[in-house]
Amino acid sequence: MTDIFLSEGGSKYPALKFENVNDTHSGTVIEVKKLEDRDPSGTVKTWDNGDVRYVFVFTLNTADGIGNLWARGAMVKSIREAAQAIGVSTMIGTKLTVKYTGDGEKKSKAFNAPKLYKAKVEPAVKDDSESMW
Repeated sequence: MTDIFLSEGGSKYPALKFENVNDTHSGTVIEVKKLEDRDPSGTVKTWDNGDVRYVFVFTLNTADGIGNLWARGAMVKSIREAAQAIGVSTMIGTKLTVKYTGDGEKKSKAFNAPKLYKAKVEPAVKDDSESMW
């Protein structure tokens, strides 16, 4: 299987960024991909034990168009907890809202403090026209 991250030079949709506390992105999930996480040079990131790090890319249909939400670390945990809280079996079709709520504890001078997020997942809205067939 070809790695879309490498084969397409990234994504065809812009990344949804969280630059300031309270920045929020919301939209209907139209695709989710799990990719190997890479540093800017293209090298695969790994954990201390050698396991590959992954990033989840949620493609969202937002009010401003389609964009990609690149979820790592605390954001993944927040999205999973929100999805489990409503018992969805797939993220496709759900409405996903993610808010940057602040910064966590800075553990090293070499790294920025981790960003903290709050996520909300709402079930997919069923289209009544589909039941006609």
